[in-house]
Amino acid sequence: MAVPALGRKEIVPVAALEDATRYGYSQCVRVGPLVYIAGQCGLGLDHEVVSPEFEPQARAALDRVRAAVEAAGGTLDDIVAMTVFITDTSLGRVFTSLRREYFGERFPTSALIGVSSLMVTGAMIEIQATAVLT
Repeated sequence: MAVPALGRKEIVPVAALEDATRYGYSQCVRVGPLVYIAGQCGLGLDHEVVSPEFEPQARAALDRVRAAVEAAGGTLDDIVAMTVFITDTSLGRVFTSLRREYFGERFPTSALIGVSSLMVTGAMIEIQATAVLT
């Protein structure tokens, strides 16, 4: 069975997020209808953690994912998969509640993974996502 060509890789500029190319990666890449969103922590535009508390960080990370998918021409409803890394697994239920708030009942597939730390000092959550635009 032949695999259809998806097209060329397009780096999607996300005005609401800092330029990540200086760190050697792209915030958002589109290949045909597929959108890949780099891991988003709970950061402000100053690239600093928005709060030492989990919920504001999780909201900021989800808002950053939304900004990226919208920059590619989609919505949160187009997100089909998320990988979520958290540094305190006891906060998994808090994230589950926020995911319901952001996605309603149309959840993407999701993996929630406990890690000892993230690359950004003070970050408690990082969300990587994939969307399919129709």
